[in-house]
Amino acid sequence: MAGFGAVWRRETDVVVVGSGAAGISVALTAAARGLRVLLVTKDLAGGATPLAQGGLAAALGAGDTPAAHVLDTLTAGAGLCEPDVVAALAAGAPGAIGWLTGLGAQLETKELRLEGGHSANRIVHSGDDATGAEVHRALLAALLGSEVEILDRTVALRLLPGGLTGNPSGPRGMDAAGTPAGARVADATAAANAGPASALAGELVPALPGGDEAGGPTAGGALLNEPLADGVLAGGTVARPADNADGEPGVAGLLAGAIGADGRLTPGVIAARAVVIAAGGLGQAFGTTSNPAGATGDGIAIAAWAGAVIRDLEFVQFHPTVLWLPDASGQCPLITEALRGAGAVLRDLDGTPLMAGHDPRGDLAPRDVVAARMAEVVAGGDAGHVWLDATALGADTLENGFPTVTAACRKHGIDPVTAMIPVAPGAHYSCGGILADLDGRTTLPGLYAVGEAASTGVQGANRLASNSVTEAIIAGRRTGEAIAAAVAPDGCDNHPATGGSLAQPSVSMAAGAAASFAAVRAVPDAAEGRRELAAAMSRWAGVLRDADGLGTLLKEIAGGDLESAATVLDPDDLDLDLASVEAASLRAVSLLIAAGALRRAESRGCHRRRDAAERAAAPWHTLLRWDGRELLVTEEEM
Repeated sequence: MAGFGAVWRRETDVVVVGSGAAGISVALTAAARGLRVLLVTKDLAGGATPLAQGGLAAALGAGDTPAAHVLDTLTAGAGLCEPDVVAALAAGAPGAIGWLTGLGAQLETKELRLEGGHSANRIVHSGDDATGAEVHRALLAALLGSEVEILDRTVALRLLPGGLTGNPSGPRGMDAAGTPAGARVADATAAANAGPASALAGELVPALPGGDEAGGPTAGGALLNEPLADGVLAGGTVARPADNADGEPGVAGLLAGAIGADGRLTPGVIAARAVVIAAGGLGQAFGTTSNPAGATGDGIAIAAWAGAVIRDLEFVQFHPTVLWLPDASGQCPLITEALRGAGAVLRDLDGTPLMAGHDPRGDLAPRDVVAARMAEVVAGGDAGHVWLDATALGADTLENGFPTVTAACRKHGIDPVTAMIPVAPGAHYSCGGILADLDGRTTLPGLYAVGEAASTGVQGANRLASNSVTEAIIAGRRTGEAIAAAVAPDGCDNHPATGGSLAQPSVSMAAGAAASFAAVRAVPDAAEGRRELAAAMSRWAGVLRDADGLGTLLKEIAGGDLESAATVLDPDDLDLDLASVEAASLRAVSLLIAAGALRRAESRGCHRRRDAAERAAAPWHTLLRWDGRELLVTEEEM
């Protein structure tokens, strides 16, 4: 990626990466507090939120309580949830529902549904199995009616480090060129034609791996099993998001690429006081997933390249019921868990109930339990799937209560009214992510993370069904408020104002950020390399894992032995097109998943090891951090 020049530029208070429930919630909240907000997204109308079928978890029903919601979440999370954070989620859930309905979302809050892992009917839903689409519709309408500026068809490439100080130059509500801001949607062409970047922006070109002019990181690297350095560990304790010291280098903006019709990128610089990563989906790292094609882990990858601490990324939740199709790969239709809540039954190939005698909660056990049982049965045969039997529900319930599922099945020649549905586990949700608190603060000043991109302590080792959108809304709104307080004239994100101008990203530190992990050559055929990597991830880091397979996987990712596993990308060899950028992000997050999974020699939540079937007595977090030379891997006791 070295050698290109930024040809467009923006300045703003807050840049948000991602246009799902979390990202839009941050943007709306920060804009309502008077901040200039720029939202960057690869696909404004797409993403994972519109695909969510189940709903939002909230203790609204008679006899249900936030305390019961907390207990169910902690149980599903298998010892890695943070109780105080979960309590904040459960307490805030009814208010999140109220905020959404206030924006015009049509949500069913009386006839609540039951899903796996819940002890009560507490799933708020819409359109029976189209809740995500309705939530996104309401949020998008509010976004388009707000003062938020939107860059659609734009991908985040790198975080740009530098001190964050003072107030932005120019009057509030104007962009760097003096153009009125707000309620604008720009596509790639508009972004590229927004005018030439300043001389400084032209200098913000990633340098060759091997370091900046100040003697920065060198090429090469190793996967180390030792404590994190450089202030990440202090006295054996991980520096938490709120513990960033004054004067520590922060994030001052974003290098982004406007996506052309041919997939080529036109690079530009966005200078900002705060950068929010709300693009966390990484399901495309696996061969079969419920996630859309754009869920390539871009947000987590750029945070990792910048040195943010990544936590528990080995915990990838596999949804038990993704529609199985012969020879299918990539995104496959999701069969909502609410179908089992309504009475559908999982069966093996002989028709025997799959979960009978394996868990007292049966088909409504938490997802990790059901997916692991399914994987065992699938591995014992050659069909590649088990059955989901919904025939007893009848045509009226299926066609009117679950129209999305019924239509998806019939599109592929399966009528769930009369025939059982072939299903298999598919990568669905990343329970780990960028270490952050519920206000979005990460280990890098100026960088915030929300939604699936963040590891806040809510999801633990296994996400409870329908907690994801709930968390996205709550954390999104809290993060917007936290940023507004931090970058206000008397806040300045813990950095004192110096002269009232927006500090520019450091040229030398930008070079180090863009040097990525180290020096592996980019895959010549990005599409083919992506398919091969996804197949390897599903084989060695899928529902069931072991040390030998993970070691093999790390060698495949890094192109060398285990000691060179940190060398996942040479930006100098990366073509400036979307396919290559997404392939590089997938390699980065795949490395982090595999490294964490290898380190965690136990079975907990949605991380299951064949060679370490027992759960460790004391829970601990896996922490990963790239320091410019080495990928440092360690543990944090709970």
